[in-house]
Amino acid sequence: MDEQATRAQDAARQSQEAARRTQQQQQQRSRESANEATKVASQLASLGSEAFAVWTDVTQNAMRNMFELSSHTMQEGARQVAEWQRTNMDMVREIQNATFRWSTAVMPEALPMRWYQRSLEESVEATQRLVEIGRRNAESMMQGYQRLGSATEDTTKTLGETFREAATKMQDVYARSDRLRAA
Repeated sequence: MDEQATRAQDAARQSQEAARRTQQQQQQRSRESANEATKVASQLASLGSEAFAVWTDVTQNAMRNMFELSSHTMQEGARQVAEWQRTNMDMVREIQNATFRWSTAVMPEALPMRWYQRSLEESVEATQRLVEIGRRNAESMMQGYQRLGSATEDTTKTLGETFREAATKMQDVYARSDRLRAA
């Protein structure tokens, strides 16, 4: 009987030992699983932060480029207004001079043809000066439009590069995210 009791005790001890080992293995697996879950969550958070940083950078660059374009546009607008004011002042001056000349011109009775000729010449000259002022105004506008076009092209190129870089970075983030989900 002693032997049976010893065997029973050994069997009970072995069964308790096996249960304890099984429990330790389960705890070890749970810890490993929790550690793996923490690691994956940390990597996903890192990828999320990286994606957020990419889009923040894109937004910042896009806003900076748009503000620069707006600044160029406002500067060009101010330049155009100043040029138009200068042109308008030249036109007003020319009109005042012509008005003064016409108001003080008295047709002499002795040489009316000479007076008509001189009046016609002055009218032609005044018209030529006004056309020249209009030409300068048109040239100024064209130069302004060319500068704005150049600034717009530069901004478009910069924005395109920014979005291409962002797309490349986001593809990298998505690829790493897919690998992480697959693992």
